[in-house]
Amino acid sequence: MAAEKQMPISHTNRKLMTILSIDGGGIRGIIPGTILAFLEEELQKLDGPEARIADYFDVIGGTSTGGIVTAMLTTPYDDQNGRPLPAKDINKFYFEEGPKIFSDEAKSARQQTNGWREPSSIVGKVFTQIAMAGMWAFAKLKAPEYDGVHLRQKIKEFCRGILLSDTLTNVVIPAYDMQDLRPIIFSTQQAKKNKSEVKLEDVVVSTSAAPSYFPFNKFEADGKEHFLVDGGLAANNPTLLAIREATRILEKENPRNYSQFDYSNFLVLSLGTGSLEKRRGHKIGMGGMLDWLFSFEKGLSPLFDVMFRASDDMVDIYTSFILGNYNARHNYLRIQDYAMKAHEAKTDDANPENLKRLEKVGKNLLTRSVSATHPDTGLPEIAHLDNSMSANQSESVTSNKVALISFAKRLSDERKRWHSFK
Repeated sequence: MAAEKQMPISHTNRKLMTILSIDGGGIRGIIPGTILAFLEEELQKLDGPEARIADYFDVIGGTSTGGIVTAMLTTPYDDQNGRPLPAKDINKFYFEEGPKIFSDEAKSARQQTNGWREPSSIVGKVFTQIAMAGMWAFAKLKAPEYDGVHLRQKIKEFCRGILLSDTLTNVVIPAYDMQDLRPIIFSTQQAKKNKSEVKLEDVVVSTSAAPSYFPFNKFEADGKEHFLVDGGLAANNPTLLAIREATRILEKENPRNYSQFDYSNFLVLSLGTGSLEKRRGHKIGMGGMLDWLFSFEKGLSPLFDVMFRASDDMVDIYTSFILGNYNARHNYLRIQDYAMKAHEAKTDDANPENLKRLEKVGKNLLTRSVSATHPDTGLPEIAHLDNSMSANQSESVTSNKVALISFAKRLSDERKRWHSFK
């Protein structure tokens, strides 16, 4: 498709609202982790080795595994200077802790059958094996796939007991309230406003409590008992939530001029965790419950895969539509792999070979052409742009790597420009 005509950004005293959004996707968090490591490396080339992602974004939104990444990027990890972990350590977490989080030892069904002792007689052994098989099958249906103990422990370690209100930049992280049956959106801004005592670790455990994979998270804070599960049920792609939060910040900072702002002052980076190749979609047989819940061919749940994919695509369409209508299409970069194979798309495959494969997927994404959902038609089709995301409109941007380099330059320039006003 031919390049779209784009309006240059006028440098005024209005702040450019910078937004980072990270999808859910379990172990596939390695993919955005790879992209973020590259982006931070480019920022360090411009501003020095101490530069961190949190220094450049007004709002960081993350769902499920994206919430874990968000916490790693925004938690003061260094006791001496209060700096967060470098982005290159994100994948280190997945490579080291992923195999333990998704291990056989962490499976709930295994835990519930560990107490059985095998009798000495042959008949007893046969009946015991049958009973154990039945108990294991029941446990698989009744309990989540994994006990979540190691995941909870590691989240607690890197969140270091801080409150949601104490993150290094504004975060927005969704979960789903099973008691009130509604999405609940946790944000730094609202936590400060309400003087909330909610801990970041509880928010992150909640947003990553994927149904059927991990137990729900129960905790008490601010005088209320919460029963929360994965934020992906509400917004697996949290881009619109992050834009909404940035809008609230603008409204709070400029209540008189709020009606005058437009989305050309929003700079948005949205990172996906991969999606099954479209032409290799699901076959659901007769369309019964078993067909929807499990694909014997791909080992995935068609229902969950389609549900999350549809949610992600709709958010992408709406975001493209909003920013496109406000002449700011070149301010929105969505990096997503739409061509993953079935064995790559599993959210809990933490085998070393798959972890390396996912990292390679992330690196390959850097070489691919910039693409976006078309804002005029609103259809989820990929429209290739020649100069999307370029700060210099005469510069041709053909790949995500070049787009991110340009993105880093704009982030750096905006940070320096805005600091000069202070």
